[in-house]
Amino acid sequence: MDRKRAEALARLAALAALKREAELAKLAAVAQSRARLQGALQTLKAVEAPLDPGEAVSDPALVGARLAHRRWSEAQSRRLNQQLAMVTVDWMRQKPAAAKAFGRAAVLEELAGKAEAARKAEAAKGE
Repeated sequence: MDRKRAEALARLAALAALKREAELAKLAAVAQSRARLQGALQTLKAVEAPLDPGEAVSDPALVGARLAHRRWSEAQSRRLNQQLAMVTVDWMRQKPAAAKAFGRAAVLEELAGKAEAARKAEAAKGE
């Protein structure tokens, strides 16, 4: 393999590596947002205390406050679930692009390595 072709493959491999890193960074950012939203939903579910029937008899104001909190909590849960759905769609779109960029970079790195090895072998043979 001639020197120009080996250099061209090396440049393509470098560009593919940059593209791979960019796609993986995008995927990581979306995955981080997704994990944050999932954590917020889990926290919201964990702090929700069940309503004790004994409290309903003794303190109606407490029941009203608990019901208001439950309505707020359900609204927050709906909002977080909607955001999570949108972020999950982004994540699902980014995943194949990152995989494709990763594969291209791997193949081009392998081809560039083989081209460089062939060029060195030809140079050594010519000496």
